[in-house]
Amino acid sequence: TFIMTGLLIMGDMNLFDSVCHAFGTIATGGFSTKNTSLLNYSPYSQYIVMIFMFLAGTSQVIYYYLVKLNFRKVKHNEEFWFYLATVIFSGALAVSVLLIHSTKTIEEAFREGYFNVISIITCTGFANADFNLWPAAGITLIFLLMFSGGCTGSTSGGIKMARHLIVLKNIKVTFNRMIHPRSIILVTLNRKSLDERANNSIISFIVLYIFLFIVGTVILTAFGSDILTSGSAVASC
Repeated sequence: TFIMTGLLIMGDMNLFDSVCHAFGTIATGGFSTKNTSLLNYSPYSQYIVMIFMFLAGTSQVIYYYLVKLNFRKVKHNEEFWFYLATVIFSGALAVSVLLIHSTKTIEEAFREGYFNVISIITCTGFANADFNLWPAAGITLIFLLMFSGGCTGSTSGGIKMARHLIVLKNIKVTFNRMIHPRSIILVTLNRKSLDERANNSIISFIVLYIFLFIVGTVILTAFGSDILTSGSAVASC
């Protein structure tokens, strides 16, 4: 937080704004001193906040391993690499949409696309543009990313990357068992097998999460909100 505050002061933020945005970023709280969030701050400040939002969405276990100089544990942490890949891929999609459907420069599209993607994935809530004005493909991407969440052991919300990764591994195992019915294939995470109880608990959590989302969306829609507003509101909650 102190490092980020110092970096923001070097930009166009005063001490008060720097402290507030640093705490809002590290806690992935997203509270800004401006109604327009980061929109009216310089690209420098936006890049600083973007980087630290990503770092805040990273598991604190990763930082523990780095302090201990245990780079092998970091290398084998599948959730972190899945999180990084998701951010890079989703950001690239957002940038592509903005470049194709707008007159923004490459730098503007890169900054706007990755900033808002990282903010949504980590559930921080900062914005440097009104993504409601994005093309339909961009809005759909942002909506889907509201279900992602950062890493487990971070301050971010959402379903969390580890659970998404385990679901994908379950799908892969299911297809492998269909091809090789007699094989014994276990779901693993970070090179350790996941016991059936934990695996079922994670699957149940995601099913319940989606069920509550559908029910909440239907209720809000019944009270007069359009389906996109209802869905995004429930996903945020």
